[in-house]
Amino acid sequence: MTGKVKVQPVSRVGLEPLVAMAEQLRASLPGWQDTAPVELRGQPPSDLALDLRHLARHDGDGFLTASVGDEVVGFVANHVRSRQLNVPQPWLLPEYLEHEVAEQLVRRSMAYGERAGASDCAVHVLGESRWQAMFFRFGLRPRFPVYRLVLTAEHARVAGQELAKLKPSSELTQDAVQRRSGSADLERLDRLARGVTRPMDHEYWLTERRLRLAKVRDGQRIAGYAYGGPGQCGPVAAATGEAALAALGRALQFAADGGQAEVQLLVPATFESALEHLLDAGADCRASSIWMSRKAGSTLDRYVLPSPTIG
Repeated sequence: MTGKVKVQPVSRVGLEPLVAMAEQLRASLPGWQDTAPVELRGQPPSDLALDLRHLARHDGDGFLTASVGDEVVGFVANHVRSRQLNVPQPWLLPEYLEHEVAEQLVRRSMAYGERAGASDCAVHVLGESRWQAMFFRFGLRPRFPVYRLVLTAEHARVAGQELAKLKPSSELTQDAVQRRSGSADLERLDRLARGVTRPMDHEYWLTERRLRLAKVRDGQRIAGYAYGGPGQCGPVAAATGEAALAALGRALQFAADGGQAEVQLLVPATFESALEHLLDAGADCRASSIWMSRKAGSTLDRYVLPSPTIG
């Protein structure tokens, strides 16, 4: 554990070892053991691998690696959206959690946000109370838990069909996706439900992840949107509670049709009606994480997170 501490932007050439590190560390967290990577030829990349590649490409200056001497011991994939610094779970080898490198990684993350003009910061901490304490020292406060729920594909499909009946909705055609039809609605709903806009992430979900997208209507107005597909249920964002539930229904259906045995999703505790419906539908609550922020800001009470890495 001796040597000079260095924190610097990631090199794309060195991304794969970091992905492998993060996948192993995530699978070691309580309630995340089922995400352990499977070593099979032809196995598609994990959600974590795809998200990290996207952030390294789009937000390379904020994707920071930490090393002690010649050994890379961790990283964090910071990204700024609408003047909000977003910090997903930092990944650090366990033996370094109490080492000065942990604080340096957080300190450099905050400095990156300041340079990028961020006026707020949001952090999604999956595990390790030490990280919560560390971010607390840097001015962030815990706002609410985020629950990791898992359903069988069949339960997700049935629950989705019932919820989708609450409001009319329609899936975007491939032509509409290519024309980026209705992108202004997505930005408006992101501002309302999430407090940021993020066109680069929508581009990623639509083109690289090839997720399906549906829009929920309330009269003549678009009141919600829902993404889903293989390995992902969300994001879901809406202007009203009923539209959020209807959008959740479409996202569940899309994910259930993705060909995997289970559907997992990350639901803020503030979206109480969604949790009630999902638990009644047989969802297993496998893990709890914490959403922290500098400002009270958005409560995410009409929102489902897309993944642990991109909030």
